[in-house]
Amino acid sequence: MVVIMNDVFHIEHQQAGRDIYHIAGDMNITQNSPPEDILKIIQAIQQKVGDLDIDDKNKKEIKKQLESAKIELDDKNPDKSSIEESLKKTTGILKEAKATGETLKDIGVMVGKAAVWLGTNAAALGWLL
Repeated sequence: MVVIMNDVFHIEHQQAGRDIYHIAGDMNITQNSPPEDILKIIQAIQQKVGDLDIDDKNKKEIKKQLESAKIELDDKNPDKSSIEESLKKTTGILKEAKATGETLKDIGVMVGKAAVWLGTNAAALGWLL
């Protein structure tokens, strides 16, 4: 958004046009990050899953798991174990679907970020693809 004030240009929100994966990728996640940041991570995973060459049944099941995590993140005090379980199920589906390629690597980066917030690591979430 550009605001003109006395012939001076102020640029606000310079993330326009960037997809959620790149926004989430630039985020520094810690165990103390707000749930809103993790929501962006989950959205980035969803975006990348949509790009995978796996069957629709698997994509729908992954979407169901990630939607569950998003609903939990909307709660005032999200249950991290519930979110962890959704991510474990997601990685399990990806293994069963034999997903491969650069997109899968991108998902792994996001799973790793979520793991940091959950106080664990990507391997504990089943990320050994």
